[in-house]
Amino acid sequence: MMHKAESKRRTSIFKTAWFMWFWLIIFPPLGVFLIWKQGRLTKKKRTIATVIAGVYFVSPMIIGKATTLPLYNNQEEFIEAFNKAVKKLDFSYSLENTKKEEETITSKLGKDITLIENIDEKGAVHELIMVGQGEGMDIILSMGLLIGMTNPDLSQNDIGAVLKDLRLFDESYDYQKNETTVEKDTIRYNLKYDEAAGVIFSASKVK
Repeated sequence: MMHKAESKRRTSIFKTAWFMWFWLIIFPPLGVFLIWKQGRLTKKKRTIATVIAGVYFVSPMIIGKATTLPLYNNQEEFIEAFNKAVKKLDFSYSLENTKKEEETITSKLGKDITLIENIDEKGAVHELIMVGQGEGMDIILSMGLLIGMTNPDLSQNDIGAVLKDLRLFDESYDYQKNETTVEKDTIRYNLKYDEAAGVIFSASKVK
């Protein structure tokens, strides 16, 4: 008798209004199932509740996919990463002639190398772009610097592997007609060539 009573109490919970509303908030798909299973509301109200619950459940996923995380939360964090990478790779680079505009911060890494930070309204850095003229070693070193900055746990061999995956050392690869993209951990690297600008290398977060 006791087992039957307990089973009856457990079953009756699924028919209560509070149980339905609880799951509608915590896990909308189950809540919607209970709305239709219990038949507590009119068909019109059940339909409206289903639509609202669906939007409530799906919206965070849509927003999450649409939102791109920044590489750095602010300029100070970017500079700290830059200095660490320069020290780790034993480079002599420094940020010169820095100019800040509404959506970009532009600096010179050398005579023919420009570094551009794409920032949002809060000052967070979402993309780093290196533009280099010519075919000098400085371009390769600058690319290695950006890889080291955005993936600080990589060793120099790992950085070299990323450059290789970008086909930087592939003499048969025509950059004037193609571009390459490599994803390492959470960072996407892109390499292409523009006749007017030169070599363009960028780093950004993978969505």
